[in-house]
Amino acid sequence: MKYQNTAKRFAEAVVALANNEDALDNLEYYLSMHFDVWMQKFASTPESITAELNSFAHINDSEEVE
Repeated sequence: MKYQNTAKRFAEAVVALANNEDALDNLEYYLSMHFDVWMQKFASTPESITAELNSFAHINDSEEVE
């Protein structure tokens, strides 16, 4: 499968966001102000949107999951 690893990391970021209300609220607030720019900048490839969601999901962690 072409995107198997990326899809797994994307799903893990979604789960992490769902389990972290502060991170999810932060993402929602950020998108409410910059959704169009965010989509243009980070939604151009599966890898970039996955990395960006991972960053939001782990914003309060000491280190991100890669």
